[in-house]
Amino acid sequence: MQKKTDRSFQDVDRFMAVCVNLYGKWAEIVAAYDLNEQGMLAEIMTIRDTFAKMTVEEKLRVCGQLDTFYDRMTASAVKCPRLRTSSMYIRLHAQVNEMIEQMPNACSHYNELAGQLNDEISRFPANMTALLFGFEKKELLTGSEKSDISAI
Repeated sequence: MQKKTDRSFQDVDRFMAVCVNLYGKWAEIVAAYDLNEQGMLAEIMTIRDTFAKMTVEEKLRVCGQLDTFYDRMTASAVKCPRLRTSSMYIRLHAQVNEMIEQMPNACSHYNELAGQLNDEISRFPANMTALLFGFEKKELLTGSEKSDISAI
């Protein structure tokens, strides 16, 4: 079960790697128009540069950070009409939304396997064996609905 869950996360990992790169490009556009978001750009670039070396748990935390970055970048577009109408911003925002729509399929499969693993680890006597061999419960991925550019 542990190996199945890890293999399933590889699908999620591929999506996330593409997403992190896309967020990096998107953040560059946002930071060019909204100088207050230079710090966010630096954070995303750090994540992008270290993503391949991150543990599964760190990558799961990055999912939450990406949601925050999404909200910040769309908020910047709300307050900056030039950014909102930029063709690059519109194109990258659409690509991110497309990735977000595709992500739940991979996430739900991972969550299903991780949930089964967590249930097995919680049961006696499997919990003793899991403890002995160092198996730990897996964090589940959470998704959030993102708005379309037309809503801005």
